[in-house]
Amino acid sequence: MQSIKTTTRAAILLGSLLIGASSALAETVLHRGNSGEPQTLDQAQTSINIEAFIVKDLYEGLTIYDAAGKIVPGAAESWTLSDDGTVYTFKLRENAKWSDGTPVTAEDFVFSYQRVEDPKTAAKYANILYPIKNAEKVNKGEAKVEELGVKAVDAKTLEVTLERPTPFFLELLAHQTALPVSKASVEKNGKDFVKPGVMVSNGAYKLEAHVPNDSLTVVKNPNFWDAANTKIDKVIFYPIDDQAASVRRFEAKEMDLAYNFSADQLERLRKSYGEQVHVSPTLATYYYTFDTREAPYNDVRVRRALSMAVDRDFLAKEIYNGSQVPAYSIVPPGMGSYG
Repeated sequence: MQSIKTTTRAAILLGSLLIGASSALAETVLHRGNSGEPQTLDQAQTSINIEAFIVKDLYEGLTIYDAAGKIVPGAAESWTLSDDGTVYTFKLRENAKWSDGTPVTAEDFVFSYQRVEDPKTAAKYANILYPIKNAEKVNKGEAKVEELGVKAVDAKTLEVTLERPTPFFLELLAHQTALPVSKASVEKNGKDFVKPGVMVSNGAYKLEAHVPNDSLTVVKNPNFWDAANTKIDKVIFYPIDDQAASVRRFEAKEMDLAYNFSADQLERLRKSYGEQVHVSPTLATYYYTFDTREAPYNDVRVRRALSMAVDRDFLAKEIYNGSQVPAYSIVPPGMGSYG
């Protein structure tokens, strides 16, 4: 039986990285639009892109994505996998440090993953780590957090045991939910560990200031293991949820990068800015949902007729000005390891 087909949503990114410095000593600052005010900077509580964009600048997980979208080492310099595909052993970088200069340890990752699965944390994406042994049970209160399949073998060696072989586990570790937090900082500061002047991070940047509904500023972290290759000294995020206002500020040269604009602006912006306009797909799909237990939706012919009635190509090309992709399967095109 053929399932209802879907339409795929594409996120749109307008980028003009006009940030060249006049001299080698000049500070390079990126003024970046963000599509709203982050509700949290606690990696365990994040649930939307505008939060992920920020915390991924502040923290670095075991794995990260490179510019080509491939998984590469992050805080872990290497890893091995057992023959049965269930035990990963990660070697952390010897020079991986927190922004306060203290070393990033395997125990920090054990603490962070246990914290995500602890029911008291109520992590929004706790299921991201469900492949880890006992993670779902811990999250549902059916096992103790100490039973989670993570172990610090030594200060720089982390062992992660899975419920079963999970080929995409390394990709999951690049999600913001799998970012580490400093055990010492969280235990000392509690919920205040996310505040400017308090937050300790291990990524390319550290939090300098946050004025709610105005701006959030991060600056280069000199203790980041790869700080020599961090070319932008400061990033200022502006929480602009109005797409038209975001484009206006970009065109007024108040921002170097605007994230997301309305589809009806695509043609005009492409004419004005050419290759500075980027349209990139996101992992999202629009689709019908039906209660197939009730008539008439319990009849597959009705569902097929409704599917055939949707002109995906017309919608994608004419209504959304090419900013969306017609979908003929539940999984969007370009999904890694699919098809």
